[in-house]
Amino acid sequence: DNLKEHSEGVHYGSSQIMTRGLCLSEHSPVSDESIGVTAVLCLSGLPADLTASILAHEATHAWIKLHPNFRYNKPLPLKVEEGICQLVSFLFLNDGLDPSFEEHDSSSTTDESIPSDSKLRQYFKFCIETDESVYGEGFRSAACAYAKMGLQELLYYIALNHDFPPMD
Repeated sequence: DNLKEHSEGVHYGSSQIMTRGLCLSEHSPVSDESIGVTAVLCLSGLPADLTASILAHEATHAWIKLHPNFRYNKPLPLKVEEGICQLVSFLFLNDGLDPSFEEHDSSSTTDESIPSDSKLRQYFKFCIETDESVYGEGFRSAACAYAKMGLQELLYYIALNHDFPPMD
């Protein structure tokens, strides 16, 4: 009901219709500079890999809030900020987690109705890749730039230009 009532919000049209994580920060009303990140929150009870990817996403928001090139009074465009956060989340799901036990020991899962960790990771990555909201659009732009320049150079470019690099 809340989503219907606020249908013009950031999450409208997203396949991920629930807020699962938040990065809270304070800023100085005098200088509009970030004072610090006060909390990173994540819903409890989620699968471990999903929780890890949400925390990677929120940690990227924290990095942005704490970086000296990003000001509270001149925020990144939503597509850029959410896109780079989704890219880091995707990369974490892809390369940042230990291989699941199922890949090494096929006898570890006895209940066929429970998806394996690797299947869940595939699904979480698929959700990021196919999201039709600003999150997905941003991710696809960030992924294209990442493929050409790598993460460090992409973050540096965004810090200087507050946008993704032009892609031909």
